[in-house]
Amino acid sequence: MNKAKQSLKSAIGVSIGITLGGAVIPRMVFPKLYNETYPSLLKQSVLYFVVSYIVSFSIFMLIDWIKSRLIK
Repeated sequence: MNKAKQSLKSAIGVSIGITLGGAVIPRMVFPKLYNETYPSLLKQSVLYFVVSYIVSFSIFMLIDWIKSRLIK
């Protein structure tokens, strides 16, 4: 259970970074590239955060599982 808590905490930082680098910063730097066809910044940020959080958590758990199998 300790590994799951550690993976949850680690995934937060990664997902915040992906959200900032993938949704927020590009929209602020290049506002003319995003027109009405894109979702609002809030929707896109939430989507990026949730998806990257799930993927990051899964990868951290997979890495911990592989480490535990190799150490034995």
